[in-house]
Amino acid sequence: MAKNNSKPIEERISEVSDAITSCSLAPVQRQTLEFLRQYIAEKGYGPTLKDICEYIGVRSPSTAYFHLSRLEDKGFIKRGEDGSITLVERQEIPIALSSTAVPLVGLIAAGHPIEAIEDRTVTVDIPPQFLNGRGEIYCLQVTGESMIDAHIMDGDVIVIRRQETADDGQIVVALLEDNSATVKTFRRLKGGKVMLVPHNPQHKPITLDHVNVQGVVVGLMRELN
Repeated sequence: MAKNNSKPIEERISEVSDAITSCSLAPVQRQTLEFLRQYIAEKGYGPTLKDICEYIGVRSPSTAYFHLSRLEDKGFIKRGEDGSITLVERQEIPIALSSTAVPLVGLIAAGHPIEAIEDRTVTVDIPPQFLNGRGEIYCLQVTGESMIDAHIMDGDVIVIRRQETADDGQIVVALLEDNSATVKTFRRLKGGKVMLVPHNPQHKPITLDHVNVQGVVVGLMRELN
């Protein structure tokens, strides 16, 4: 588990980045690899980007392309100029697939929105039950106290399932129009507007015409000192 300390995220990233192995895979990349293996075994050829998108729960083909590129960079697959995909059998695959390490991609504000940070060089070990189902899982470290009544404290690490929609009442990671990011409870209002609700009486809700949902909070980890 990531430790709760006062060091900035950039410094913590610098300290641990040398320990990350090049063959480790994010959970969504492990899901993509397993899908490739099943699909090719059944059909004899690789899936399309659309097929991969549907399986891992994303809309953008560029996201699927990114994960294929990562699998190729790490030596798990080879891609031809015609788009064909060939699996590369490696002894490391069973080890990589059993890992429960997910990327700690940066900081998220539980308070006033802050500039979004994304860095995938740090990983966090999470309980395996958070990896059930489809969709990418990642972590963010909370800064601020606007969600304390929802038991999300400054310094906590929250576990997020990446998705672009949310149900009323879910706690979400939201990217705002000015490219700032925050974690709040998602509420739909009459007339199509959205309210991002804090869980601290000292903070006010944020009402917006539109919000870009980056994921839904599915878990929380905290180190007790």
